[in-house]
Amino acid sequence: CSLAGTQAWIWEVGASWKEKNVWNPWVVGNQTAGYLTQFDVPASKNGTKGSFTLATIHGAGHEVPAYRPMEALTMLRKFLAGKWKL
Repeated sequence: CSLAGTQAWIWEVGASWKEKNVWNPWVVGNQTAGYLTQFDVPASKNGTKGSFTLATIHGAGHEVPAYRPMEALTMLRKFLAGKWKL
């Protein structure tokens, strides 16, 4: 779905962004590839809290690897390595 749909879902589950980690650019090849925003999720019924990071990629559409292969690979590698810098 679109970013607007994703944002609607985020607000629906009650997530709130972390003040200093909103729309921070991430870079590939000295160019802004997209933005990162960190969210906190309220505690569930069993008391478990959570958080997640929303990553966007400029101009990617639904087929990120087809339209932005370098950015897609970089995003996947950073995610798997736990190396997002916010």
